[in-house]
Amino acid sequence: MELLLTLAYTAIFVFLIGKLKFFDLDGISLNTIKIAYLLKIAAGISVGLIYTYYYTDRLTADTFKFFDDSKILFDAVYSQPFDFLRMVSGIGAGAAELQPYYDKMTNWYDTFSPYNDNRTLIRLNAFLRIFSLGNYYVHVVFVCFLSLTGIIAVVKVFSREFPLKSLEIFAVFLLLPSVLFWGSGLLKDSLVIFSLGLVLYWFDKFLYSGQVKINQLVLLILSLFLLLISKFHVFVLILPLLTAWWICAKTGYKPYWVFISSTISFFMLIVLISFLTPNWNMAARLAQKQQAFFNLATETTAGSFISIPVLEPNFISFILNAPAGFLFCLTRPFITDGGSVLILISAIENLLILLFCVYALFKFRFKLIQNKIMPWLCIFYTITFFVLIGVVTPVLGAIVRYKAQALPFLVVFFLIASNTTFHKNVIKLFSKNNS
Repeated sequence: MELLLTLAYTAIFVFLIGKLKFFDLDGISLNTIKIAYLLKIAAGISVGLIYTYYYTDRLTADTFKFFDDSKILFDAVYSQPFDFLRMVSGIGAGAAELQPYYDKMTNWYDTFSPYNDNRTLIRLNAFLRIFSLGNYYVHVVFVCFLSLTGIIAVVKVFSREFPLKSLEIFAVFLLLPSVLFWGSGLLKDSLVIFSLGLVLYWFDKFLYSGQVKINQLVLLILSLFLLLISKFHVFVLILPLLTAWWICAKTGYKPYWVFISSTISFFMLIVLISFLTPNWNMAARLAQKQQAFFNLATETTAGSFISIPVLEPNFISFILNAPAGFLFCLTRPFITDGGSVLILISAIENLLILLFCVYALFKFRFKLIQNKIMPWLCIFYTITFFVLIGVVTPVLGAIVRYKAQALPFLVVFFLIASNTTFHKNVIKLFSKNNS
């Protein structure tokens, strides 16, 4: 039954890719996009298989623990459908009579983020159970479609400034091994790619449509909300970059100065909010999160543990550790780091990316990006993301997974700034003219 449902839903989504105008990309054939979707499904299935036969503890495997918790929520459909609707929608989900459901789950509670994004994936899985009949790999097919939609949205945004780079950008977001693997599994990562792509897409539409359209504004707000409940720190990091983007689009100021000013101003705002509202003290929460990683690494005797400076619950400590955090996230894992096969593959990928960045620096042409907006959004998103991950994460396995959400933006920045392009025969193979 699971195989039949998986194949059936795959066929439906492939059909939709061919029919929906959204998936029509300049310079990229529909067949290429369909193959990309099938590749993502294969990667998503591999995530499930690895966590079935290699990392076998379902209570600690992100791809299964939220899926398993969702069954507790979904089972309410049969006895108390109104309870199911409240828990899935979040409207009235705090009612006391719903507490027994939450107490049965192992991942409903999270004390480190102002918004608990665990619940978003549990709710999504519970909703998808309506269609999947509880079959895990059907969920993979659905989230791969969402993730691919996010990638298409990102490529459409970049194509406005760099119409000749669509294929390269699409390939980066699709084929980087860590992005393909983590961004195709039944994980928060897939949902982040989807929601972040929609945020960029609808923000771009809102800015450049020529007039304010209510439907675009509503869709932008909904996309931001989805990003907020998918991964809170990504939502926070993108806000100053969207602000800088808006200022550049409306004023014509030099993007690099605007992005620098916006990032610094937003950081100062966070410091001020943390000072005025202790419950929202971000520095303290980051120190808490780092300590939780230390504790988890100790309890599980994590083989990929690395030594990083201990954060104090204040912003001075964060600022002092930010450069080292960025370098940790950028350069690790090393090819010499021990660990699992996944760590080794990521180390090889990381080495190749670093070599490409060095190559691109020699071909760097500032004039290609000085008056463009998207390259600066890429590099500032990467820097702030890498700093955040690097200062709180002392486990290589976690770094590998988390940095995958920003890695394609780093590669795309250097791809554009160095004017690196595919061989003309590769472009011809995957272009519309050859479809």
